[in-house]
Amino acid sequence: MAEGSSVAELGGVALAADREGAEFDALSSSTARLGRYWPRRVGPAEPLAAALVDHHRTGRPRRVAATRADGVRFEIETEEYFTLDGELAELDALALDQARGRVLDVGAGAGRHALALEARGHEVVAIDVSPLCVALCRARGVRDARVFDVMRLESAEPLGTFDTLFFGMQTIGVAGGVAPLGTLLERLRGCLAPGGRLIVDSSDLFDAWEGDEADRSATRGEIVLSTRYRGWRGAPFPWVYLAEGELSRIAREAGYAVEPLGRVERGEYLLALHAGGDC
Repeated sequence: MAEGSSVAELGGVALAADREGAEFDALSSSTARLGRYWPRRVGPAEPLAAALVDHHRTGRPRRVAATRADGVRFEIETEEYFTLDGELAELDALALDQARGRVLDVGAGAGRHALALEARGHEVVAIDVSPLCVALCRARGVRDARVFDVMRLESAEPLGTFDTLFFGMQTIGVAGGVAPLGTLLERLRGCLAPGGRLIVDSSDLFDAWEGDEADRSATRGEIVLSTRYRGWRGAPFPWVYLAEGELSRIAREAGYAVEPLGRVERGEYLLALHAGGDC
């Protein structure tokens, strides 16, 4: 027994862990059952969330079919959500090194960044719009995981203030467009402690919308996407990819100083956005 811990305290911890395990088991069982029905319309995030749960439950990577509204198709591999040694390992390492103090992990997914940040001694609040992802984070050991949509975060009241707002795996794209991103960044300043920062990565849109390679406007990276996994078909949702110069411009207009941190060969880049305009 840990020094200073009562039997009641330890029992409470064990009971909480049991409840979280039961919650995950119930949700995991639900994904298996619902996957037998074809098709089932679900929320935008749920096909990927179900695939992540299946990956964790079976130990086998899964693939999620993604389709843009202009017809471009690609696949999302779940393996990347469980490792820090994937294609973006260099940016992941830089991002984790830049985190300071209390951290909000936005779009936590399977919890890979939250777990790594906790291992470094940070207090982390992991948020995701998907209850499946939140249950998965808890099952994997994330201490504080909550169902929450960052687009509804308008003040520090619901979650408190943070030293770092962590947008890994291009989750800044959840803003869905250039104008909403500017609004989001302005609101997020109120959630930062003095000297706080955002850590964000993104990339330019690799395949032009409707094949229009001549479009070099800031909005060229605004897309509409839907995903599908087994019998789950997710509702379409907006997403935005941004070239480094465009994201930097939007951040400066929202009152941030922009610090480039790194870039990988295929085009993804990492920025620190410092509130108050000082790096």
